[in-house]
Amino acid sequence: MWAICRHEYFRLFKSIKSLITIAFIVGVSYWVSDLVNQAATLIPQQELAKGHALGVFVLIMLLGPLFVFSLSHDVINRELAGRTIRFLVTRTSRNKIILGKFLGILCFWLSCLVITFGVVLATVHTFDAKTFLHCLSLLVYCISLALLLSLAVPRPSYTMFLGIVVAMLLPGLGLWSTFSEQPAAQWIAYLTPFTYLEKGGAWVGVIWGYVVLFLGASMYLFQRRDC
Repeated sequence: MWAICRHEYFRLFKSIKSLITIAFIVGVSYWVSDLVNQAATLIPQQELAKGHALGVFVLIMLLGPLFVFSLSHDVINRELAGRTIRFLVTRTSRNKIILGKFLGILCFWLSCLVITFGVVLATVHTFDAKTFLHCLSLLVYCISLALLLSLAVPRPSYTMFLGIVVAMLLPGLGLWSTFSEQPAAQWIAYLTPFTYLEKGGAWVGVIWGYVVLFLGASMYLFQRRDC
């Protein structure tokens, strides 16, 4: 499992798209930090630290799903299409393959968040643990959903299209359902992570419950899949 985790982690870091994504996130974070610093005389010091972290959170909330799905939409079906999955299933269990892939992608995005919040820390010398946890929770939700999508849809070209659609719909539906008074919005709100992030506190744990549900569904599908 850990060998698969390391392989997926370094595969993402070697990808040109991943490096561009990291550069974009860090660049925007630095730009936001610079803008907030320019307003430092108008903002109290405590609110100044929150302003830097809020810029990172908005970026992850709006574009995080797109980043995750664009890089990991084919994490499993790529192996199935290339028949390389046969080599893995002879070496370890299918559940460990799922967990290894998941942990590898998680470690990659955790590294990205550490780098991004490191920029904020270097700027204002304050670390906002709450915002960091919220960003991580949103990314983990997207990672587990991308993994499930990669198993449910056999062709990488299809998951690339569906991943982009889902990545664009998630923030839109999340924001709409959070602030809309329509009855349908109330149901949709509890299927997206944004409502729980808005509530905060123990409600964030519900997002991790969805992660467990998505991983369980992925393991079930993989057990039934003929490699």
